[in-house]
Amino acid sequence: MRFRHLLPLSALAAWVGAAAPALADPVSATANFKFRVGTTAPTASYWSAGHGDIDIHEETPGDWEIHYHFHEEEGEDPPSGGGSPAFPGTKGADGWEWEADALTTFITSTATAVTRPATGDAKYTGSQWNFLGVNPGSTFYVLPASETAGLPFLGFSAEGKPFDITFSLGAVTGGAISAWTEDAFGVPTPHWSSSTPGANGGFTVNAGGHAHMFIGFSALGDYTAQITAVPEPGSLGLAGAAGLGLAAFAWTRRRRG
Repeated sequence: MRFRHLLPLSALAAWVGAAAPALADPVSATANFKFRVGTTAPTASYWSAGHGDIDIHEETPGDWEIHYHFHEEEGEDPPSGGGSPAFPGTKGADGWEWEADALTTFITSTATAVTRPATGDAKYTGSQWNFLGVNPGSTFYVLPASETAGLPFLGFSAEGKPFDITFSLGAVTGGAISAWTEDAFGVPTPHWSSSTPGANGGFTVNAGGHAHMFIGFSALGDYTAQITAVPEPGSLGLAGAAGLGLAAFAWTRRRRG
């Protein structure tokens, strides 16, 4: 059997590679993000309310950066804050972008304080909540997974990306940080737990989407959290395979024409 209209594999790979070189070489981006839990806002730039995402952006070919991206969505509060330089600053064509080390996420403690019950069957009791890094009877602070007036609405984004992204947690200073989702019955699925070794493999956001979850802080004070975004090799491979298929189809159609 002869396949006279098939493009040679080497030429096909070169064609697709030239169109989408990033697909062949997964990259990662890491930065230290700053948080403050308390009642006194920072003097430097801070974000304290409205919707914002952590995502990645290719600054130059092969040079990726993880940072904050803020944009106004219909029905959502615009981002607000303060400090110097004043946040959010000048709006660009695609909203506002801030480097991780140039901004502090300020979380008002009076609006987020929760006490972990020592006994009973109320929420946050039981060993399934130990990933919080908080002893029973202690107060900790929870950033909600839904938009709440007067608080940052923090998301993790893969919008505009042709690949899935996994967000993982590295070194943390200032206390314990955790992130989790809950099912309809309030049962948690932890994704980050700086107090539990090996529990920070992270969570994956599908290509084109974004996610919100509960973020916990074990105490008042200032935190730094090393966050890494990694495009998933599997999704990159699927995108590359799709590109190869489309290229082969287009080349065959051109030959037949």
